Amino acid sequence: MNNFSSLLDKMGNHSLSEYPKEACGIITKSLDYIPCRNISKNPKTSFIIDPLSIVEHYDSILGFFHSHPGSADPIPSPRDVPSTAFSEYLFVVGFGDKFYKYWSSGETLVFERLNESHFKNP
Repeated sequence: MNNFSSLLDKMGNHSLSEYPKEACGIITKSLDYIPCRNISKNPKTSFIIDPLSIVEHYDSILGFFHSHPGSADPIPSPRDVPSTAFSEYLFVVGFGDKFYKYWSSGETLVFERLNESHFKNP
């Protein structure tokens, strides 16, 4: 199994294990996945990655993942827009075995199905 497949498996398993709450975690530059604690007061509808995890892994962060629990098509929502202000990071949303990379283009939220090419030149 390559790093990309392993990353998808880890994010998918984490999203399923946290259901019905939103799972969240760090995607590292080596394409590993670090599950993090969701410290949101409303974890079924939002996420806040525990800042201690971000500080601990700061130098190896490529991006961030969160889940949209139970969604058959877990595309990003308008609530995901503010995070895209940090354009140096990759943002991924998903659930189970479906994942989307998302970013903003001006005022518009853009997303596409996550694939291995998103990691070729991060």
